Amino acid sequence: EGSQCGRSSEATSDPYGPLSGQLMSSIKEGCRMAVLQRGRTRLMEAVLVMEMQCQQEVLGKAYGVLAKRRARIVSETLREGTGIFVIQALLPVNESFGIGADLRGRTGGDVSLHLQFSHWDAIDEDPFPEASMTEEEVEEWGETLSAMPPNYARRLLNSVRKRKGLPTEEKVVVAAEKQRTHKMNK
Repeated sequence: EGSQCGRSSEATSDPYGPLSGQLMSSIKEGCRMAVLQRGRTRLMEAVLVMEMQCQQEVLGKAYGVLAKRRARIVSETLREGTGIFVIQALLPVNESFGIGADLRGRTGGDVSLHLQFSHWDAIDEDPFPEASMTEEEVEEWGETLSAMPPNYARRLLNSVRKRKGLPTEEKVVVAAEKQRTHKMNK
């Protein structure tokens, strides 16, 4: 009488079956290992398409701002009958913050721009190079890894974390000194 349709009471105690806990931990571990494969971790960066219109006189200054922000120029056309250039460029989202104010400040306000999402781009650098280092590389760079060359993917990761208020690898206090109190002479 304790069974229902041929099932025992032990099998019905776990609604997902007797191996559900083992299956979930195996899948979780497999996903973790897939993400952390040596040297294969990559970040995806959102890219915007930017259409900018500016006068010929300020074109060089506008190109200077775009170059500083890692923009890739796609096309440049001159509007017929005017001295206005229309420039289309691809700009990483992380570099787009404040670009309108920067362009207008450098060109005296002679720029108008429009930004729109275009696609996702994979960054070629590993954001965690220390995870894929060989023993020889660890000996060469040391345990602290502070002497390693700058890594754009890691800087991008830390800047997004900082903007969102998440913990980063930055030291809060770089050169601490003991607080001194000065006694007032009477």
